[in-house]
Amino acid sequence: MSRKPPPPEAPPGAPATELHVCHNCMVRLDSSLGGVDLPRRIREAVAARGLGPTTRVFSSGCLGECPLGLVTVLVLPPGGTGSSIQLIDAAKDGEDLAERLANPPPPAGRP
Repeated sequence: MSRKPPPPEAPPGAPATELHVCHNCMVRLDSSLGGVDLPRRIREAVAARGLGPTTRVFSSGCLGECPLGLVTVLVLPPGGTGSSIQLIDAAKDGEDLAERLANPPPPAGRP
């Protein structure tokens, strides 16, 4: 039986993107969506795109956005500037969020 290799690790001191997943949103979801297991599924989706070593996923308290049927995630990029709120679909197991992290939109220009 072959063992799965350990996930790659970020270099020591490397800045990490933080994903704060609203616990209140998760517990309001239909039980078939496995809400409280969502942070693990987000970690797996992010790792599948090679972002696992530089991404940390946390369960947080209320983030002030209470979308019906969605989950609020606060995304804090390395350095803490440019944070954003993302609304994700728990049925997609974090794939929608991982895709946005892997392919961010270009920065907005000056008007």
